[in-house]
Amino acid sequence: MTLKRRLDAIEPSLSPTQLVLRWLAEAHTYDDVPAYVISLLTQEPPVAPLDRLARDAERVARTAMRGKRPEVISAAVRSALRETVFRFELVMRINVTVHDLLDHEALLEALFAAHLALLLHDDRKQRLADESHLHRLAQCRDLTALQLQELVATRDAISRVEARYLEGRGALFPEVAGALEDQIRRSQELAVMATDSAELDGVEPPEPEDPDTLESRTGQLMADLVEPAKSTALEKLGEGKPAFDIANAWLRAKLGIVEAASTVTG
Repeated sequence: MTLKRRLDAIEPSLSPTQLVLRWLAEAHTYDDVPAYVISLLTQEPPVAPLDRLARDAERVARTAMRGKRPEVISAAVRSALRETVFRFELVMRINVTVHDLLDHEALLEALFAAHLALLLHDDRKQRLADESHLHRLAQCRDLTALQLQELVATRDAISRVEARYLEGRGALFPEVAGALEDQIRRSQELAVMATDSAELDGVEPPEPEDPDTLESRTGQLMADLVEPAKSTALEKLGEGKPAFDIANAWLRAKLGIVEAASTVTG
């Protein structure tokens, strides 16, 4: 049996997740999203990966439902499309989010490093004579720790989302994944340096970290990845009302808006 025939025999059993993971393995042969997009544009004719995934998902669902009633087949196709498009959008959102985050964090790292260098530039006795020095050093220490916490929470959120929706397969393109780990390492080194410098100059130690704070932030970041991907997927499938409801609920939760409970008396 040829390779193509073996693939054709296997393909009808692929789930939406497996279809996306198969595409992801192909996409990850390129280092980053721009390189992958360029490769798609050079094909004749160009093929949009989402179009191909949608066709494959529909074909697999129809094959699995062969002989069933039309309404059952239609429901299965719709479900397969939702699951497939959602996972594709999730992968893309993870990559775009991390790319934007890295640009932002690189600027913060440079700012904090420069500020710390200025705080430690003078002789220790000289800088301790400045009444504002300890306050500014404490701020620098706390901000570098907060930056590191945000990066770690982002990595944890991505890992949990990958485990839940992508069978644990990494969504980030190789270059972006490496850049995230590099940024975490540099931010950790800077945070340790700021903490050690603050301790050496006699700054009061920070309050103990609350593990619930990191867990809560990780949950928020997971929602920031998953909910927009769900909304975008439904919108692309022509389901505007459910898409709006998901986006609205996500934004309200993100902004801390709580619906007031109505009381009916009679």
